[in-house]
Amino acid sequence: MVDGVLTIPLAGKTLDSAHLRDAAAARAMEFVAGTENVLAATALTPFIQRASTAYSPLLLYGPHGSGKSHLACGLAEWWRHRFPEARVLCVWGAEFARQHIAALGTSRLEAWRDEVRGANLFVLEDLGQLTGKAAAQRELAQSLDALAEADALAIVTARTLPTHWLGLYPGLRSRLSAGLAVGLSLPGWASRREIVKRLAAARGIGLSKRSLDCLANALSGSVPALIGTMLQLDLAGNGHEVDSQRVRQLLAETDGAGPPSLREIGRLTARYFGLRLSDLKSPLRRRSLVTGRGVAMYLARRLTGNSLGQIGDFFGDRDHATVLHGCRRIEKLLAHDRAIRQAVSDLENLLLQ
Repeated sequence: MVDGVLTIPLAGKTLDSAHLRDAAAARAMEFVAGTENVLAATALTPFIQRASTAYSPLLLYGPHGSGKSHLACGLAEWWRHRFPEARVLCVWGAEFARQHIAALGTSRLEAWRDEVRGANLFVLEDLGQLTGKAAAQRELAQSLDALAEADALAIVTARTLPTHWLGLYPGLRSRLSAGLAVGLSLPGWASRREIVKRLAAARGIGLSKRSLDCLANALSGSVPALIGTMLQLDLAGNGHEVDSQRVRQLLAETDGAGPPSLREIGRLTARYFGLRLSDLKSPLRRRSLVTGRGVAMYLARRLTGNSLGQIGDFFGDRDHATVLHGCRRIEKLLAHDRAIRQAVSDLENLLLQ
């Protein structure tokens, strides 16, 4: 613990690894918990030690950007690294429901249940994705009961406490209530400062103590918002040390900024995916290009007032039907592709800074 900030290592690595040059990689290595989230750190001790616990499942709930997904899925990766013989299953709520439907009425149902209920550590991400899915909720309740009987560990994440949700299956409500619910908060000042410091180090951005304090004082949003600001600083610094005057200038510029332009969306999305803006406008259809182009068009549709035709014109004279198809493809990927969800979240926070 440093200056009241506790760091929980995840995936068996640290931010000091020389190859960590991007925020996505750095973010996956550890969880920074200040006094606002110290209870979560304490509650995770049995999970880290692979110890039996009377309060499984552990329910992590909190607003977007508080670190629920990072902590739960990061712990699953840590387990895979630390206990290679253990059976670890980390699944999103929507994917759990989809798998359940696919297994129903087939010879795969029992095998699928054995896979879920035979896990040593089971993580269900975003319980809210099971809203309106009564059969999947019942299946989850039964699976959590089976995991508890087997003395396995389970973690569930949600935006809010689900105990009073309308339409929640009573058996699932009961099972969740039997565990431990831990609320996560957005990072406090000390946590923000430490996160910014680590992200800067991971990206090779030089920040003075005054610059760190300035950022920690001015920024009060989610972790993705902090990452977005660091990406902006990386672009502005161009490999040089960023002083406090430049930090204040950037904060002043972004404070009153309007909707992002198509060029800004295209440029930042291309950089995020390791491409060039000209690549996104080209007729090439390599997988990485199609994904990056689709994300850029999806963000343009969400964040600007431009028509489908205008977006298509900017991204290589594509017609509105092509743009619509690309946007719908990204919408589908958002339901089950964690990397795409993270990319869209990071870029939205960066563009709306």
